[in-house]
Amino acid sequence: MSTRLIHRPARTTRPPAASEPRTIEAPPNLPEGKAGSIATSLLPVAGVMSSVVMMTVVRNSQFAGLGAIILVVTLVGSLTLVFSQRGKAQRTRRTQREAYLAYLEDLREELSREERERAETAQVLNPPPDALYDVVRDPARLWERRRLDGDFLRVRVGTGEMPVRDLKVGQQGSSVLTPPDQFMLNEASALMARFRTGTDLPLTVPLDRVGNVSVIGRREDTLRVARALLVQAAAMHAPDDVALALAAPGDRVADWEWAKWLPHLLDPEQFDGPVSARRIAPSMPQLARQIGPELRRRASYAAEVRRGLSGRDALAMTSRLLVVADAHGDDAVDLPRPDDAVGLRDMGVTVLHLLDERIQEPGSVGVRITVDGERIAIEDLREEEPIGAHGTVDEVGVPFAEGFARMLAPLRLSADSMAADTPLSGPVDFADLLGIDDVADLDLARLWAPRGERAFLRVPIGVSDSHDPVLLDLKESSELGMGPHGLCVGATGSGKSELLRTLVLALVATHPPEDLALVLVDYKGGATFAPFADLPHVAGVITNLENQAGLVERVHASLAGEVKRRQQVLKDAGNVADIGHYAALRAEKRPDLDPLPHLFVVIDEFGELLTAKPDFIDLFLSIGRIGRSIGVHLLLSSQRIEGGKLKGLDTYLSYRLGLRTFSADESRTVLDTTDAFHLPPLPGFGYLKVDTSHYERFKAGYVSGAYRGPVRREEEDTGPLALEYEAYNTLGQEESAAPQEPQMRRRETGPTEMGVMVQQLENAGARPVRQIWLPPLPDAVALDKVAGPLEVGARGMQLAARRGPLQVPLGLLDDPTRQWQGQWYLDLTVAGGHAAVIGGPQSGKTTLLRTLALSLALTHTPQEVGVYGLDLVGGGLQALAGLPHVGGVAGRADRERAARTIDSVRGMLDQREELFRVHNIDSLEQLRTLRAAGRLSELASTEIVLLIDGFGALRDDFEELDDAVVDILKRGSGYGIHVVAGMLRWNDVRIATQSQFGTRVELRLNDPSESSIERKLAQTLAPEEKGRVLTDRKLFAQVALPRTDGLADTSDLGAVLERTARTIRATWTGEVAQPVRVLPHVLEPQLLPGPAAEPRRVPIALDQTHLAPVMLDLFRHDQHLLVLGDSECGKTNLLKVIAQGLIERYGDDELVFGVMDPRRGLRGAIPEEYRGGYAYNAKLCGALAAGIATELDKRLPDDGADGSDLEPGSFSGPRIVILVDDYDVLTTAGQQPLAPFVPYIPSAQDIGLHFVLTRRVAGASRGLYEPLMMGLRESGAAALVMTGDRSEGQLFTGVYASQQPPGRGVLVRRGEPNRLIQTVYAGERVNP
Repeated sequence: MSTRLIHRPARTTRPPAASEPRTIEAPPNLPEGKAGSIATSLLPVAGVMSSVVMMTVVRNSQFAGLGAIILVVTLVGSLTLVFSQRGKAQRTRRTQREAYLAYLEDLREELSREERERAETAQVLNPPPDALYDVVRDPARLWERRRLDGDFLRVRVGTGEMPVRDLKVGQQGSSVLTPPDQFMLNEASALMARFRTGTDLPLTVPLDRVGNVSVIGRREDTLRVARALLVQAAAMHAPDDVALALAAPGDRVADWEWAKWLPHLLDPEQFDGPVSARRIAPSMPQLARQIGPELRRRASYAAEVRRGLSGRDALAMTSRLLVVADAHGDDAVDLPRPDDAVGLRDMGVTVLHLLDERIQEPGSVGVRITVDGERIAIEDLREEEPIGAHGTVDEVGVPFAEGFARMLAPLRLSADSMAADTPLSGPVDFADLLGIDDVADLDLARLWAPRGERAFLRVPIGVSDSHDPVLLDLKESSELGMGPHGLCVGATGSGKSELLRTLVLALVATHPPEDLALVLVDYKGGATFAPFADLPHVAGVITNLENQAGLVERVHASLAGEVKRRQQVLKDAGNVADIGHYAALRAEKRPDLDPLPHLFVVIDEFGELLTAKPDFIDLFLSIGRIGRSIGVHLLLSSQRIEGGKLKGLDTYLSYRLGLRTFSADESRTVLDTTDAFHLPPLPGFGYLKVDTSHYERFKAGYVSGAYRGPVRREEEDTGPLALEYEAYNTLGQEESAAPQEPQMRRRETGPTEMGVMVQQLENAGARPVRQIWLPPLPDAVALDKVAGPLEVGARGMQLAARRGPLQVPLGLLDDPTRQWQGQWYLDLTVAGGHAAVIGGPQSGKTTLLRTLALSLALTHTPQEVGVYGLDLVGGGLQALAGLPHVGGVAGRADRERAARTIDSVRGMLDQREELFRVHNIDSLEQLRTLRAAGRLSELASTEIVLLIDGFGALRDDFEELDDAVVDILKRGSGYGIHVVAGMLRWNDVRIATQSQFGTRVELRLNDPSESSIERKLAQTLAPEEKGRVLTDRKLFAQVALPRTDGLADTSDLGAVLERTARTIRATWTGEVAQPVRVLPHVLEPQLLPGPAAEPRRVPIALDQTHLAPVMLDLFRHDQHLLVLGDSECGKTNLLKVIAQGLIERYGDDELVFGVMDPRRGLRGAIPEEYRGGYAYNAKLCGALAAGIATELDKRLPDDGADGSDLEPGSFSGPRIVILVDDYDVLTTAGQQPLAPFVPYIPSAQDIGLHFVLTRRVAGASRGLYEPLMMGLRESGAAALVMTGDRSEGQLFTGVYASQQPPGRGVLVRRGEPNRLIQTVYAGERVNP
């Protein structure tokens, strides 16, 4: 069946305005008949009293007569007054009635005139059924009612009496004495009763969003009412405005066969073979499933309106659905709703239930129609007091109805009529705006064809109230455009995001990347711009900026850098004036020039962006001033807007897009009016304002809707085709017994129109634009991903790409101003060669040092660079120990190794100074050249890198190393020794030393205000951004992880680094870095020189500085030895070592020992032939000392000695060595058993007396001032301070006791620096 389009003109028969409620003036009250004044009442009394007084008081007959006269006059006057008052009341009542009756007569004539006019109009507006054929033939009357008309879906059902206006009699105050005039009240009531209702008027039933309507009566009667309602509705309302649906069981469908021809029953979105499906089903549940998509759409729309926003009248803009349920004889069945919270009225659905009895009605009824034969009664139950009407039902037979339906069957409302006569409602088809038939089949050759000057950068964004496309022209005003910059403001739910999507999609669909580039910024990180990320037009999609200060700073730098770049491009092209001239120059004369597309920058939630970084306003102002010439267009969007935030920027925002706002003030800020505040609470409505020249309301296009395939086109006629047209859908229809729709949340998960278009644009093969926004630096990246692949060769495992000496890759560097990311190199050959790594705890300092060491190992051989580590924090550098380049790593707990590491580096520094002097080397470049030529083999590595993790701990816990490190910093840079120090704060370095660190990098600081590079940039580093570095060039970099397996995993870095170190060592076949040698914990005697090598001096230890033997020259240089140490420190072992060494080097005739051993630890240590005496308590020690003193006295020259006897050392006899173990035990309780020796100590060297004395450190601060101890110290005795408590204070100059391993101590000697030594262990040599 072919269709015929109907053009619907403007309506000619307008419904009359609703009658205003009217009140009949209240009738007057009855006047009081006996009413009179006070004077009237008192006059007779006064007359009688005066006459009585005159007759009784004055006894003169004349006066008595006068009194009688007065009495008579008084009585006559009283009677006259009484009768005159009664007549006045009657006259007043008569006058009031005449006036009120005249008022009622005038009102009757007025109401009669209105009644006649109403009757005439009603007959025209609601014609009888036999006139409907003429209505269909009249294009001016067919489907004349629009959705917002007052009589929309008010449908005629018959004729009779029905309320026409609200008319009532006024109430006037009355009382018992003044009751109302009952006659006049009856007249007024009769007038009210006469004109409150109209007679012989078309009976109309309200069906617009009523909910449930019950039609009660015999089946034939209810069917007649239903037919009357449906044919009237179909004649006066277009199928696009009122849709019909029918639920009728199969055994009753014959009564409804006529209805299948109505176009209102057809569903344009579903098909039954070649024709549209009919909304007819055997039951209400089956009907609900069949029209489920439409019901869900209506429920969703109603839910949006009910979100709490104002303006529920928006529901009137939608089409209506009238459902007829033929359940006569059974209980009514409600229409299943997709959302129980949304009622039928809000959905725009009215259900007409045909019932037999009232008891079968549904739970709630809006209108009840009772029919009995020809009589019909209508009750509107929606008000508190039901409104009734009654009369005679119209006779509409089945043949009449079917003929009428067939007459309407081919008619369809034309699109222009629908657009012109309906308000903006529903989504605006984006494809129609662009003239696209099928968004899945874009003709990009046509869409991206060169556009004319006027059409360039001009795209539709929606439709106006008149359904005309609304165009937004981004060109500047001099090119008759609306741009170049604009503002878009819309509250939550106003459709702002959809408008921005529509604008972006329209631009990219009509302009190739060569002409247009986009930067899309969404501060809050929504999904507004996410679908456009891979378009060739997009130079950057920037999201999730909230609470990301670093990204905000990066956005600013990127946009500012692009502005500068475009200025430079125009300048390099020959100082071109603007982008238009550049494009013309490129097209005509300079095809070699790179494309410079217009850049459209959209920033959503720019207000919060300004709050996060106020400096953006300066950038926006700069773009506002020069954006026209360099081709940058700015669109700022926000939910809220404050005039103060724009700060002068509003003068550059030439066009404004104002969607619904939160307040009238915001609307006034955007549009200078409050119109945006009063927009419908529906997404997409807004105003476009351009300066003062253009102001238009529009509804934005909708691009996020589901793609439903191409528009259905009429197929070519291939010949006659006849199919049976059943009431129920039959072709391509599922069985009626289809399973119940599952109760679950339904979402359209298929592709959207935007997604379908974007996919085609992405696959168009166009050359992408230059990226302005590069991806942010990754949170983690492996070193090999940054520095490149590895290779194994003669240099071992190395990076395939290497730069110059000590230029090592550390990570990725980000330069958003130049829109560049690449390798970040640390160059230790510049700025003095030392680098400071500053960062708070857990910021990545140790990882950076690890990466530096691994990168050095992968770019240099051990002969080129040696690495040494001082790990004073957490032990993270220990994993580097396996590298062949690493000479040693000392931890915080190993103070000895730490000191030895610094000593080794200082030793290398001293060695290099000497080599520079000897070989006349004047620079590091010359040193590298000589080393590359194979010379200076005495150097293990050309350059040395000292890593210090925890530089601040030097000053606090390693004071003895602090000065040495400072010395390396001052002298090392010129000799190829470099220090890379990690520290918590820049102030951990002394001010005098800070200048030695020429390179500084900062990780996250605990207090960004302490930044030595840039405080504002340091504030942007977040705690979770571990390894993010701020370089001294004020750029950010990400430190690579020290791993070469390509994984960005931080969980097992230590183990991975150790494996990598073993692999590098396995691939290196040359010499490794010079190791740091430390003192052994147990020094075996065979490691020291024997008597043959040292026949006079006794080797007792190894010193830490040079790891050389320490010789005790007791008989020449040292004379005496004091050993201070607490228990188990090795004092007694040292006495044994010294005794054994002397015995091995001297015979028993040259040497004799005096042993004072209160703890008997030396028992058996001295052979009998060498033992001059042995004492083990104070008494025996005193006796032994006295005896030895006697012998010593003999060695002193007397008065008669000759010259030869006065020579030093001219005594005779063996040297006497006094071994005193635990001297502090002997001197308890003030005893001085060794006091006899005191006089001989000054001349001990001359008389062959030597002391090796030990005592505890505890109490040594006082014990050292005992006479014997003072004498030994003053004689220049050597001293060894072993383990003890530091609280004893300074024992010797600059020497404090400390905890030491057994056998370890500080040797104090005249003329030599103090040295840490490890004494030899002679346990196996001593006989038990």
